[in-house]
Amino acid sequence: MPSWLPESAEGLTELDGAFGLRPALHTRYRDYVTRLWSPGVLDPVLTELVRLRIAGLHECSAEQAARTRVAVHAGLDEARIARLEFGSGDAAFTPVEAACLLFAEQFVLAPESVTDDDRKVLTGLIGEPGLVGLAMACAVYDGFDRFQVVLGTQDTDPDLPYPVLVNPPGLDPDAPAEPREFDPDNAVAGSPLALQPDLLASFLRMYGTLWWDGVVDHPTKEVARLRNARVTGCRYCRNVRFAQAREDGLGEELVELIEDGFEESALEERHKVVIRFTDFFLGDPHGMATERAADLRADLLAAFGPDGTVELAAALALFMGFAKIAVTLGSVPADFPTMVIPTPGG
Repeated sequence: MPSWLPESAEGLTELDGAFGLRPALHTRYRDYVTRLWSPGVLDPVLTELVRLRIAGLHECSAEQAARTRVAVHAGLDEARIARLEFGSGDAAFTPVEAACLLFAEQFVLAPESVTDDDRKVLTGLIGEPGLVGLAMACAVYDGFDRFQVVLGTQDTDPDLPYPVLVNPPGLDPDAPAEPREFDPDNAVAGSPLALQPDLLASFLRMYGTLWWDGVVDHPTKEVARLRNARVTGCRYCRNVRFAQAREDGLGEELVELIEDGFEESALEERHKVVIRFTDFFLGDPHGMATERAADLRADLLAAFGPDGTVELAAALALFMGFAKIAVTLGSVPADFPTMVIPTPGG
């Protein structure tokens, strides 16, 4: 089924066509995904197994049909890929592969279920930088598989043979040659993500582009971010307030309304539309293509247009993915305070 968006950009795939409506953000995304394949992040076979397992959990056909060339050349064959549908406990997988696949399953389905013991096992198998790289891979695959599903770009082209070999999409030509120095007082830069400095720098460029080079206003994106935080249970995400959204009118009295019962609240209708979209993204991404979401699709396009709708879907992919990193790595203290912080990238 084609995307329900009424327009798209030029692109090789449905994903490229939809994401191409926000070209700068698309470029930053492609850069991040390309950097995931560095051997300093994970072994490429592990990365590919995790990518395909998450695609299967989301029934994202386009991702399931792709085979990343570097992983195939490293020895991943179709026999082992076929066992992914049976889950991380299948005997076809090595202990390292099984542990990484289990983490990916938990990341997608129940991030709060990852325990200190799980993290210790993984750290022993792939090291702490490897665990962080695994979480950062899961974040983008979980988030952007959902992105494809909610926008209806997940189906394969019936005229192409599958599986198809693909390469990583390419680096951002404007990215600095070396990662910049991170501010140790910044909660994200001072987190375990700094163990993957190249990926972290790429994420921060992408996140800054989302907030400052967009067509959707700051308060609206902040509503989506805070609704996601409430559902995913990330204490950091739930307790920080981004300064530009606050300056633009999203005060604490409105933040308190981003709860169940929001439909009868004093929130603007456009913000209620975003909360409904967030709830589909997190809880029922395939439902966005059904008749029961027809009014929501129309409301999104009326309020934000095709490009704004794509931007919101990408925002949710990032908000959810990186909130789940904090949850699965257990990196946020229980007593993390509520505070207003500068909007990232500003």
